[in-house]
Amino acid sequence: MSASFDSVRVYYAMDKVTGAVASSVFNVTVITPKEVAYGKYDSFAYKGDTLRVISWSGSGSAPTLVLTDFDTINNSNCLGIDTKIFRCAYMTFKITVASDDYGCPWIASFYSYTDLPGFGSYTAPTVHNTICPTIPVASYDISWSENYVSHNKALRIQSTGSTVTTTLSTYLMEGGRLCDGSNFSDNDGRGAYCRAVSELLTFTSYGCDKSTVTVTPTRHPVTDKVLHDIVVNVNTSSGQPIDSTCRFQYVLNEL
Repeated sequence: MSASFDSVRVYYAMDKVTGAVASSVFNVTVITPKEVAYGKYDSFAYKGDTLRVISWSGSGSAPTLVLTDFDTINNSNCLGIDTKIFRCAYMTFKITVASDDYGCPWIASFYSYTDLPGFGSYTAPTVHNTICPTIPVASYDISWSENYVSHNKALRIQSTGSTVTTTLSTYLMEGGRLCDGSNFSDNDGRGAYCRAVSELLTFTSYGCDKSTVTVTPTRHPVTDKVLHDIVVNVNTSSGQPIDSTCRFQYVLNEL
């Protein structure tokens, strides 16, 4: 058995500087109740070609990506793209994903990564597909604590006269309890739904309102119980009290 998606548009960054040197790789993630598999595909193809698989970590066959169309498109479709180096383009694929005994939930996600050595790189927006029913997200939440739902975090740091660094973590919650994506052994499939909801969420860091405080978020794999590690750096060299607010936004999406 398999699931086919006839028209999946995946954006990528086209090199404006050299016209040929940039390297684009298409990445695939397939999330099932039993495993999370990752694949990489060579972007070089003509219309009608099946993209060459660079790597595939899954227990079954790798998805097939057949190129059906390609073109440039308005840069607004490639959020955050550096238009001095790249322009937004897309490839449209017919994608077939083997789905034997997967059950639900399962999600196939696709995105591209383009690297232009010496100039920069770009990671395109992720496209998600499934044939499973929508997972309602009303019972899910994001928390600073893995033990209870906490939307705000107060951090008190003792001045040292230099930069103080600390790391905070965020968690997915469901029904007020930790939603642990690392759990593959639960009988009710809770871990599988945690991984699926985690895969679909979007995260934005708005930074901090004082230049003396900076934050660096790092996304964890959906197979971890942590969503993000957020490294906080506070420059205390002035010896003055610092009161700063940092903002982060999570959006729980339904597919």
